[in-house]
Amino acid sequence: MARTFPAVIINGILESGKSSFIIESLKNGDFGDIGKVLIIATEDGEVEFDNNELAKCNAVAHVISSPEEFTVQNINDLIRINKPHAVFFEMNAMWDWDKLQFPPYILIEQTFTIIDGSSFKYYFNNMRQKFTDMVKASDIIIVNRCKNNSEFVNYKRNLKLVNKDAALLMLDDEQKNISFEEELPYTLGEEMLIGDDGYGAFYIDTFESEPRYSGKIVEFNCMAVSSSKLPPNTFVAGRLAMTCCADDIQLVGHLCASEKPMNIKNKQWIHLRARVHYMRESYDSQPEIILELLKYEEIKEIADPIVSLV
Repeated sequence: MARTFPAVIINGILESGKSSFIIESLKNGDFGDIGKVLIIATEDGEVEFDNNELAKCNAVAHVISSPEEFTVQNINDLIRINKPHAVFFEMNAMWDWDKLQFPPYILIEQTFTIIDGSSFKYYFNNMRQKFTDMVKASDIIIVNRCKNNSEFVNYKRNLKLVNKDAALLMLDDEQKNISFEEELPYTLGEEMLIGDDGYGAFYIDTFESEPRYSGKIVEFNCMAVSSSKLPPNTFVAGRLAMTCCADDIQLVGHLCASEKPMNIKNKQWIHLRARVHYMRESYDSQPEIILELLKYEEIKEIADPIVSLV
C-alpha cells in the first residue's frame, strides 16, 4: 500500500476500560476530524462494540482473537475492505507484542494505557513486568475509578517513576480529573532535607512543581554516578529504582555540576547539598533540572538503597 495510516494504540489489562475509552473518545470528538476509523480489537472486553453506535462515529470494529491471526496480511485485508483513514489497536496486554508485526505503512502516533485504579495494586504487584512494559511505552496514561486518598497518590508517583515523560490523568468514578493534595514526606522551604524514604517523591515532584524547588537548596543521600559521556565536573546524583524485577533496575536522578574538580568515585554514596536550577533551551521547551553542588561528604551505602514502589 502506497499511503500511510495514522494509528493509535490503546493498552490495558482486561476490563480496565479500553473499549469505553475508545467509544467515548470517538463520540466526543477527542481525536478531532480524522475520518473513518477502523478499530482492531484483540480481545472481547467488558464492553462490547455496538456497530450501530460506531457507525454514528464513522467507525467500525473487528476482533482478532489470537496472536496467530494478527498478521500483516490480515491487517492489509481489513484496511482494504473497510477503507479507513486511521486505525485504533485495542491491545491484549497478555500477548507478546514484541513478536507481532505491524504493517510498515502503519504510523503509530499515540499510545495510551488505561488502568483500572481499583485493581492497580493487584496487577502492579503480581504482573509487574507486563504492567510496566505497557506504562513505559505510553504517551498518555489514564487511571480510572480512582479515590482521592494517599494510596492513589502513591500509585501516581510509582507510574511517574516508571515513565516520567507520559501525561498522566487520574479519574474518579464519574470520569472527572482528581487533583491530589499530596502530602510530601519532607518540609518545603528555602532549604529542604530529603530523607531516604522521601527521595522518590522528591524526584517526581521536581518535574511537576518547578516553583517549589527553583533556586532552593536541598540535601539528601544519593549515589554519585559518573560517566565519560557526561560533561566535565558533573555526575548524576540519584538512586536506583526497580520498576518491575531485579533485572530491570534504572537510575533515577538529576545531573549535578561543580565549578571545581571533584574527587568522587563512580557509584560512591554521598550526602549532597545542592541548589536546584531549571535550564531551558528555549522559552517553551521542557526544562532540564541541574543541581549546583555546594557541598558533599562521603557516606556508607544507605540501608535501603533501592527506591521502593508499591
